[in-house]
Amino acid sequence: LKILDDLLAAMGLATVRVPGYEADDVIATLATTAEEQGYEVLISTGDRDVLQLVSDNITVLYYIRGVSEATRFTPERLQERYGLTPRQYPDFAALRGDPSDNLPSIPGIGEKTAARWIREFGSFAALVERAGEVPGKAGDKLRAALESVKLNRRLTELVRDVKLPVDVAGLRRRPYDLPAFTALLDDLEFRNPSLRERLFAADGGTARPAGAAPGATAEAG
Repeated sequence: LKILDDLLAAMGLATVRVPGYEADDVIATLATTAEEQGYEVLISTGDRDVLQLVSDNITVLYYIRGVSEATRFTPERLQERYGLTPRQYPDFAALRGDPSDNLPSIPGIGEKTAARWIREFGSFAALVERAGEVPGKAGDKLRAALESVKLNRRLTELVRDVKLPVDVAGLRRRPYDLPAFTALLDDLEFRNPSLRERLFAADGGTARPAGAAPGATAEAG
């Protein structure tokens, strides 16, 4: 993480950490604050929890395979994919579970059933209150797992009012610190010319081309 922090700092990209909160909570707070200030927000992530943030002004670019394939989630796309609103998404996620976050699923209950329950009952709270109305073995499985999914529901709700050490305006991109960035690439033995050229080109300002001597600069293409 220290190496990554140094690279991001040299590239003019701010990093934000708040003790006691997950990155998703920081993202949720920034996205909500930016929307209130009139920004159009794009969240780029591989974590589905942030789908609850989708709105007319907040879009989630959700990566499916690494960064090679992504789906753009708007409220319409969320409705098309799951039949749910953004407000209902954490209800659904609580039932579905998520092994990557150590949230247990209900054994034998898949995404389709979980989404159907939320659509039919309208919310997680209503489903829990009327759990006795869910028929068959699926209903038995739900009732047996109620305590764990209640905990899931508390954990899937993102915090949108984290006290942050920086405001939205403080996250604006800055130009590269070219001497520091070049030194880091050399120290890390990033010698591939095409990779270095792409990294320098991302600066959008002046950058040294791949084969130039240290200290030389040229306009990035």
